[in-house]
Amino acid sequence: MSFGSISQVGRRRKCPCYVTRISLIFAVFTLFNAISVHARVKLVALPERVRVVLSLRNPGATLVEEERLITLQKGVNKVDFSWRGVNIDSTSIQARMLSHPENVTILNTSYPPNENALIWEISSNEAQEERVRISYLLSALTREVTYKAVAEPNETALTLRNYLRLRNDSGEDLSNAEIGIGYGSTFTKTIEHGETLEMLSERVEGLGIKKLLTWDAATLPWDPEYEKKTVGIPLSYVIKNDKASKLGSHTLLPGKVRIFIKTKEQPENAGAAPGEGVAFTGEDWAQLTPVDREMKLYIGQSRDVKVTQRKTKDDRTNIRRNTANAVVLNDTDEVYKIEIENFKKQPIDLVVVEHIPGYWKMAESSHPFERKDAFTVEYKLNLPAESSGTKKTTVTLNVNRLNVQGNEPASY
Repeated sequence: MSFGSISQVGRRRKCPCYVTRISLIFAVFTLFNAISVHARVKLVALPERVRVVLSLRNPGATLVEEERLITLQKGVNKVDFSWRGVNIDSTSIQARMLSHPENVTILNTSYPPNENALIWEISSNEAQEERVRISYLLSALTREVTYKAVAEPNETALTLRNYLRLRNDSGEDLSNAEIGIGYGSTFTKTIEHGETLEMLSERVEGLGIKKLLTWDAATLPWDPEYEKKTVGIPLSYVIKNDKASKLGSHTLLPGKVRIFIKTKEQPENAGAAPGEGVAFTGEDWAQLTPVDREMKLYIGQSRDVKVTQRKTKDDRTNIRRNTANAVVLNDTDEVYKIEIENFKKQPIDLVVVEHIPGYWKMAESSHPFERKDAFTVEYKLNLPAESSGTKKTTVTLNVNRLNVQGNEPASY
């Protein structure tokens, strides 16, 4: 028997990992001579758990709820709940009566000194069988989410598999536990102390994706030809966590993603259908993705798109001087020009990320932009196929930075 076993008179069962016990002590007081009271202690076995439920919603600790059937005598019953070698948060332990909550009451809870134990005093209006639910937080039951993404050859959709890996170092054997991970259906598994369990928790086929390039002005060179650099622009698959993409029922948890792409192999014999294999393209770490948000999976770099950015204007305006006629404050009028060429035979999406420190306002912009935070804007562009030379895409933005003191940080 795992956690929740009970000591009986003349018999003790042992677990190789730890020793735990729950003893139900009934004290019956009988008046003999009107001046003396004698207590008779009866030690009985508590039945096995009839149900155990694990909630893995919180990555820091696992909520365990176990149910047992106990027999109560009329009056006050003392229940000694002890554990050793099990990683339980003692402040989280609670008990709730399920069968007769109106007739059975927990009077108080006490903690014996220097022991991993507590004692409940339970009052029952009559002798009866009671179903009790004991809940507590259990640590060292670690969980890890991993993904496998297999893209179609045309890279417009993929199959996403979600795997859950559990490692039980809690000191507790969990038999026939009903496990809920916060989404999908609850499943029943047995995972003993020291055991690692991996299972497929979700599979989504035909999940729509798009390929996205991201050019960040803070990390990539502005003028690759002048700097004599060959620049690869980060390329990602973008998955939207919504119902239109066959997702959207729950938050996607963070975890490692192994990314593959299907490859059409040559048929073994003439006239036969070609086989279908997969090629590994890389790994990325998926971030926590709430419903209606996007998850980006990095798959490499592209050199089929070239971005050149230059500052074409940087004038000081609204100059303020001190009594010594020295400039102490001014605004600036800045113009940036971004030229983008796509050498691919297919159109592709590109996000241009611009960082503008300090106080500023956008005086003019050739394209719509999204302000991500106080110092960052993004341009989401769709580049036509083979749009180079005279067909290139050009973005200009006119920024007025306000109250420049000359000591602003380069970025925030």
